[in-house]
Amino acid sequence: MTALMVRIRQEHRSIAEEVSQLFRETHEFLSATTAHRQEQAKKQAQQLHQFHQNLEQTTNKFLTETTKKRAAQAEAQAKFLRQFYQELEQTTHEFLAETAKDRAEKAKAQRQNLHQFRQDLFASIFGTF
Repeated sequence: MTALMVRIRQEHRSIAEEVSQLFRETHEFLSATTAHRQEQAKKQAQQLHQFHQNLEQTTNKFLTETTKKRAAQAEAQAKFLRQFYQELEQTTHEFLAETAKDRAEKAKAQRQNLHQFRQDLFASIFGTF
């Protein structure tokens, strides 16, 4: 019986050592896995930070270029509209001057025609003197 007790104690000690060994290995595995995951998380955070900076830089560059392009377009349109307005104003001025000149000439011609008509009418009514 004593030999059986010694044997049970040895098996118990052996099982305890195996459990202890499994516990150590599990703890090492979990520690290594945790360290690995923390390292991955750190790398991902750095990559995400770099991505965010690149995105912000790209966005700022795009917005700056777009603003410059739109300002240039607006300036070109304003120049075009100023030129168009000046040409329209000049054309309108010339048209009105020409129209006034034509009307003055037509009025003068009508006045002369009316004067001639009156003279002819007077001559036909009263005869020529």
